[in-house]
Amino acid sequence: MRKDKVTLISTVLNEEKNINFFIKSIIDQSKKPDEFIIIDGGSTDKTFEILKSYSRKNKRMKVFQEKGTNIPRGRNIAISKAKNEIIVSVDAGTKYEKEWLENLIKGFKEDVGFGKTLPWIKNNFQKILSKKMKQRFGSSRNMIFKKSVWKEVGGYPEDMKIAEDTVFYEKIRRGGFKMDFIPNAICDWEMRDNIRGLEKQFYNYGYWGGLAYKRHSSLPLKRKLAVIILILLLPLFPLFWLISRLSLSIKISCVMRFSYLKGFLRGFFNIKG
Repeated sequence: MRKDKVTLISTVLNEEKNINFFIKSIIDQSKKPDEFIIIDGGSTDKTFEILKSYSRKNKRMKVFQEKGTNIPRGRNIAISKAKNEIIVSVDAGTKYEKEWLENLIKGFKEDVGFGKTLPWIKNNFQKILSKKMKQRFGSSRNMIFKKSVWKEVGGYPEDMKIAEDTVFYEKIRRGGFKMDFIPNAICDWEMRDNIRGLEKQFYNYGYWGGLAYKRHSSLPLKRKLAVIILILLLPLFPLFWLISRLSLSIKISCVMRFSYLKGFLRGFFNIKG
């Protein structure tokens, strides 16, 4: 296993609309990855065919299809196939700046490192949303780590469909591994572009966050406090909803917080729907 080389890993599923800008941003990096492993979870659109086309032209890129595989399982499979000790996790739906990987590697001094994720703004809704979305430290969208760390913490939790990177990060933190923040390793993340999509996104974050807390006792302190505060504010929810009609900005804030709370409570008490 090469300790001085880097393997990028990613999972995809039905990313036909996003896959080209994602792959091109990796191919165009100033520092090329030594290996790029992608696991397709069984796409029913043209995602897998597009990836195979890229891989035929790029020997560093290896594409596998594992039907029915979720994100954490796909990441574990990709890492297990990696020939190198240094792993970089990336996500479709994200665009990586030209010197992102070069900066990420140069700034990697410890066991684990995280680059900087910025919002990718295309419309007014996303412009307002971007002011409310804080970088989620611990995201596997922009992460570099040693394969030995992944092994020691038991990999990504395969029982988690979403929030798997939250559990993975908490396992690393509790394991006492040293972490870096690498601010000049920048990627642009495509956010939801409407209220309905945002509501579904934060409900899912909450649902799987609740499951993560129940199954793995894993949830960052800030999120625990946020859930407690929101529960205390529940009687005032009708008032908040009326106020939210005054502006899109207030409405976005209400949707984010109360959709997450609804999902969290359903996930924690394992209520489907």
